[in-house]
Amino acid sequence: MRLCGELPDLQIAVNTHYHEDHTGNNYWITKRHGLIPKAHPKTSSYLQAPSQWMRFYRRMVWGTPCPAMTEEVDSEIRTRKFHFLIIPTPGHSEDHLCLYEPNEGWLFSGDLFITEEQKNLREDEDIYSILDSLKRIANLCPKKMFCSFSGVIEKPGDSLRRKIEYFEDLQHGIEKGIREGLSPWEIREKLLGRGDRYRVFTGGQISKQNLINSFLKEKRS
Repeated sequence: MRLCGELPDLQIAVNTHYHEDHTGNNYWITKRHGLIPKAHPKTSSYLQAPSQWMRFYRRMVWGTPCPAMTEEVDSEIRTRKFHFLIIPTPGHSEDHLCLYEPNEGWLFSGDLFITEEQKNLREDEDIYSILDSLKRIANLCPKKMFCSFSGVIEKPGDSLRRKIEYFEDLQHGIEKGIREGLSPWEIREKLLGRGDRYRVFTGGQISKQNLINSFLKEKRS
């Protein structure tokens, strides 16, 4: 919110997806700057009543944002200096999108990338859609990636390749474990280690087990 006040000439705001750590300031952006942030068409329904979908731990960490509005984003956004392409990248959420500036090679990846060796997943994430989205942005050959978790990544091509390989290796390990007759819990301990602290703190919304279970679900068409 402080940053919103420090930007005197804010003209456009774009949400990569509906989660409160990305949309929590929408109300204040609209109130202070008279702007309605742009987002995926599915984002708006989540922001009408955030308290209905937010888990208790999320309210503790980020608080409950005020209801806010969004406008549907176009396929591209032009500012005075830059031209951003809007890239649909579902998986982390159904409304997730990335912004790519082709002239500069900048990729704003929201929560798609996170980290190269990700061990936890939200229960509502789709790992196969995440993999497809990672491959889609890797094909753009970005020169610099801005990740909400890992910060600025100077060699995104290498990082994206390693993450894709990590997930594919994990998938092969899970398939091998199933052939060996291991349970999903035994596979998790074998591939990701014992202990699943985020599962306890988040009431199961984020966990290592969710990552294993997501690979075991049938791939969506």
